[in-house]
Amino acid sequence: MGYITDAYLLFSIQNYAAKLVDKETAPKYYFMDTGLLALLTINSDTAQLENLVAVELIRRYGTENVYYFESNVEIDFYVPEPNLAIQVCYNALDNLDTKERELNAFIKLRKFMPEAQCLILSNSEEAELDYNGIKVRVVPMWKWLLT
Repeated sequence: MGYITDAYLLFSIQNYAAKLVDKETAPKYYFMDTGLLALLTINSDTAQLENLVAVELIRRYGTENVYYFESNVEIDFYVPEPNLAIQVCYNALDNLDTKERELNAFIKLRKFMPEAQCLILSNSEEAELDYNGIKVRVVPMWKWLLT
């Protein structure tokens, strides 16, 4: 993996909630070019969206300021400076199980970070949700990329 990251084909992000040893040994990897991901996966819509978000977050905030969060809950991305928690889901609102899974992750996150801004990035859906007192914005990917 070191050679591939040194060649700038992949980059990694660390778990914000992990101990130092775990941060160094269990990162999540993303492709610098989402086209490479498309070559290696079948039905990769959500994976490509998540990879695109990772690339854009690194561009906006730098590699040292973008994390994922995993501690009894998995949040796709966490950026400490704006205190922003992001879930990526191709169709977040269409399927009730998917919607509840994504929103319940934010409820669990609030135990650790009560003031975190919650955002779901989707393919085309847009909504403002209030789920158990937590405000969650659902924004289409294209609109988020333009902000």
